[in-house]
Amino acid sequence: MKCKRILSLCLCSSLLLFSLAGCGAGTGESTKASADTAPQSSTASAGSAQQPAGSAAAVPDADKPAPAPQPEKPSSETPAETPQNTLPQGDKYMAITFDDGPTGNEGGRTERLLDGLKARGVHATFFLCGYRVKDFNSMMDRYLVEGHEVGNHTMDHIRLDTKTDDGGYAQVSATNDLIASYTGQKPTLIRPTGGAYNDAVISSMRQLGLPIILWNIDTLDWKDHDNAALIKQRIVENAQDGAIVLEHDLYEATVEGVLAAIDELQAQGYAFVTVSELAQLKGVTLEPGKVYSGFTANDTVVESGANYS
Repeated sequence: MKCKRILSLCLCSSLLLFSLAGCGAGTGESTKASADTAPQSSTASAGSAQQPAGSAAAVPDADKPAPAPQPEKPSSETPAETPQNTLPQGDKYMAITFDDGPTGNEGGRTERLLDGLKARGVHATFFLCGYRVKDFNSMMDRYLVEGHEVGNHTMDHIRLDTKTDDGGYAQVSATNDLIASYTGQKPTLIRPTGGAYNDAVISSMRQLGLPIILWNIDTLDWKDHDNAALIKQRIVENAQDGAIVLEHDLYEATVEGVLAAIDELQAQGYAFVTVSELAQLKGVTLEPGKVYSGFTANDTVVESGANYS
């Protein structure tokens, strides 16, 4: 009987030990499973926003500096260069100039002229009259943006040498302010009406800081304003490196004639720039109150005297 009890106790102890061993093994598996899945879950969560599933998570290295930020790529809508800072290139250079504008608003002659110049990569100088700017100003935001130069041609298109008693100071100063109210910049050049000047005009323009710009090729489009072929011919036949051409964006024949002349002369290696650009290309510093007719080998600078045209 005593032996049976001892055997029974031994059996119970063995069962108890076996049971405890089984519980311990189960706990170890559970712990291992938990240890394996928890980091995976954590890694996936941390890397899910940076890389695709299945790739190794990037671990920051405290000893390495953070990568430098990459510069933003320029928008495809923003050109690297604008007409303002891109000088037309050629073997020879001329300046095309237009007086007495603007003419018309949307759909007008000045707009058609600007469209034609832009299509050909041409810079030009426009000497504007104040009274015309008051009536036709819808193109004022195009001149400078498209690489052109805006000059002063008086407020009322009057002779500064004979019709003013201040050498044109008030006429020109008021026009400068008016043009600047549209373009944000005052003109830096003056072309007196008819190209006429005297010592009083020279003195007033010197005070205003404006060089006086005339021309050495006259298309006479004011007279032959219905003959585009003749206007073109006068430009092409008299073309020379450093020349300044006079025209008026008042006439349809002028728009047609000048664009045709530009096409022919560009094929001959000419490029068309503003008066100020032409002066710079020829090594000339424009000075206030001095008179310039062109920048060819035959042109001279006038500092005093009179010109009546």
